[in-house]
Amino acid sequence: MKNLILKPYFLFKKQNPLTRFAIVGVLGYLFFLFFYEYFRYNPAVHQFYETGVIKLTSSFLYSAQAFLKLFGLESYVEGKTIRVYGTSGVYLDRGCLGRNLMLLFAGFIAVFPGKTLSKLWFIPFGLGIIYFLNILRIGALCYIALCCPEHMDINHHFIFKYTTYAFIFLLWVWWIKKWSSIRKKPAASPPSSSLP
Repeated sequence: MKNLILKPYFLFKKQNPLTRFAIVGVLGYLFFLFFYEYFRYNPAVHQFYETGVIKLTSSFLYSAQAFLKLFGLESYVEGKTIRVYGTSGVYLDRGCLGRNLMLLFAGFIAVFPGKTLSKLWFIPFGLGIIYFLNILRIGALCYIALCCPEHMDINHHFIFKYTTYAFIFLLWVWWIKKWSSIRKKPAASPPSSSLP
């Protein structure tokens, strides 16, 4: 019986690290879908989730307000909207929080082959950078609403979105190159031949 349990584990461990990454990634994604579909609306989980979303929204809004103040722009928060005086403001909906991007970033690092210790500091570090980028994005959109509101759509739906994706991709590449266990090993030098 013990062999039946351990055999799949040892077969899994013998796989190429990238194959293991793909398997664990797919299983993790399926687990996330299962949890989201069947447990997300459990009253206790739902309450915890909603409270987290409210706190995250508030933290983004008030952090963006403090950021704008650094540049001499007075703003105020009203519900889920932050407004520089005299503008229509920026409404922060759930999709603007970057939750999925944060989860995708953390999940990628968590399942990618590498030392656990490097993951334990790099995941919070990367999440902090994504959080900070979102504050910059909200602040920049507030400024655009003030100076040139006709450019809001392209900045919101294209420029800032893909800039954030690029930063996350660069964080992944940086972690893979510096701390993953599949870093490129230096090529072995050819054996030296001695002449007679």
